[in-house]
Amino acid sequence: MSSDTKTTAVEQFLHEYGRSEDELLTAERISSPGNFAGEAEFIEFADKDYRTDKHWAFEIKPEECALIVIDLQEDFVNPGNPMCVPEAYRQIPRVLTLIEGCREAGVPVLYTEHHIGQDSSADFYEYWAPIAAGAIKEGEPNTKLYHGLSPLPDERIINVKHTYDSFAGTDLDYVLRSRGIKTVIVCGTLTNFCVESTARTAYFLNYHVVFGSDVSASDSAIAQEATLRTMRRGFARVMDHTEILQSLSDKDRMHHEARAARQAAG
Repeated sequence: MSSDTKTTAVEQFLHEYGRSEDELLTAERISSPGNFAGEAEFIEFADKDYRTDKHWAFEIKPEECALIVIDLQEDFVNPGNPMCVPEAYRQIPRVLTLIEGCREAGVPVLYTEHHIGQDSSADFYEYWAPIAAGAIKEGEPNTKLYHGLSPLPDERIINVKHTYDSFAGTDLDYVLRSRGIKTVIVCGTLTNFCVESTARTAYFLNYHVVFGSDVSASDSAIAQEATLRTMRRGFARVMDHTEILQSLSDKDRMHHEARAARQAAG
């Protein structure tokens, strides 16, 4: 296949699973096909669904929202530190724009800091050599929020966080429910670890989830895209920071237009 030929969803699937085209199931090959159109069609549908924004799912209401800025700490953002995520460093101006816009809309802003202690390390030392060497070590200055962020006095920092999930073992859920929050907007780093883990648990706890696509950074473009695809298909409204701010200011016109279009399409 030439380099300028786009690989189809079916071809990607066959390559990933080490299958050949003649192994794909068809209605003729199964005993009770029902409405089964064929595996190729099934793969193509799924691929399209992973790319379909579901802005009709819920409405973003500023009075019910909170922004969670996840793990934008010195160790993860400052280029001089061994666990720095360069894209997180580059995204700080956009994150600041999102934070300020949320403040103007009356949306509470919360921050998390990931700290690893000797008695709360789980298997982090085995998977992450920089952590074993002392990165994000509990009590060290570089576990603190990146110096480019300036939380207001009433903006809570969740700093008893020992794993990827910002809800696990912390008071985040309690704080959100105490404020009547129903929708969480998430951003930060790493997209496919702490941000995704937090978004998944938020969804499991029955929050609506807005996933910031251009204010969440990873160290892998493939991982970034995989997370956004998964979030988009079944967990969250995936939006860039300008779309999020626009929805906070215009009574979420994007949601209403998407819902109307869906209803019109039947």
